[in-house]
Amino acid sequence: MSAEKLPLYGEKPKLGRLQIAAVVLGLLTVSFGITAAFIILPYLTDLYALRSERDNLLESNFLAEAPEELPQTQEQPSGFYVSAFDAAMSEINPDYLCWIKIEDTKIDYPVVRANDNEKYLNTSFSLEENRFGALFMDYRCMGAYVPHIIIYGHNTAQGDMFGDLDKYTNDDFLREHPVITLKVQGRITEYEVFAARKTDVTDKAYNLDFAQNGAFEAFAQNCGAPDSTVQIITLSTCAGPRIDDKRVVVQAALCKAE
Repeated sequence: MSAEKLPLYGEKPKLGRLQIAAVVLGLLTVSFGITAAFIILPYLTDLYALRSERDNLLESNFLAEAPEELPQTQEQPSGFYVSAFDAAMSEINPDYLCWIKIEDTKIDYPVVRANDNEKYLNTSFSLEENRFGALFMDYRCMGAYVPHIIIYGHNTAQGDMFGDLDKYTNDDFLREHPVITLKVQGRITEYEVFAARKTDVTDKAYNLDFAQNGAFEAFAQNCGAPDSTVQIITLSTCAGPRIDDKRVVVQAALCKAE
C-alpha cells in the first residue's frame, strides 16, 4: 500500500448536515437558556411583582369604599383632610399623593412624589426594587395650587404602568375615553383629554415655569387646551423600549371635581 493511501491517525470524521444542524440547535438552546436566566426571568419576576402589588391594593377594603363616605381623620389648616383612604395608602408609602384610573386600560395605580425624579424609576409603590418603578409626579409640582401636573411612568409592551397611553394616539380611542380620573384627598377629580401625541423630551408639554403673569394661559393655549382652563395634567411615558428621548404624551384639562 502506498503512503498516499495509508489512513491518517487522528483524522476527524466529517459532519453531515443533520449533525451540524443538531450542534447549532444545541448552541442556540444553551444561548436562549442563558438569555432567559439573565434577562427574561428577571423581567417576568418584576412584572409579576408589579401586578401582585396592584391587585393586592385593589382588593383592599379601604379601596372598595366610596371615597365620599370615608371618615375624616385629621383636620388640616387649609380645609383639606386626610381620609381613611389616604391614611392607609400613606402608611404603605409616605410619598403617596393620589390614585389615577383610566377606563379600558391597565392604568389603575397609586401615584407618588419624591424629592427628585429618579427614585421611582426603579422603586415600586411598596418601596421594593423593581425595573417598572411606580407612577410618579414631577417633584417640582408642589404647592397649594399647581396649574400644571406631570405624571411619569414606564412603558411596557404588556400595557402595564403607562404602556396603554399608546392607545390615545388612536383618534377613536381618544374620543371614546376622554376622561382621566384622579382620587385626591378623598375626592374624585376628572380631567378631559384634549391632546395625545408621540414626541420627544423637548416638547412644550414639559414646561413647568409659569412665574411670569399670563405664562400658564399662554402655555394652555399653545397646547390646545380648552378656553379658561385652570389646570392641566400631562401623562408621559417612553415611546418604546430602548428609546431614550422619544415620548408618548397625553394631556387633559380639569373638568370636574366632586
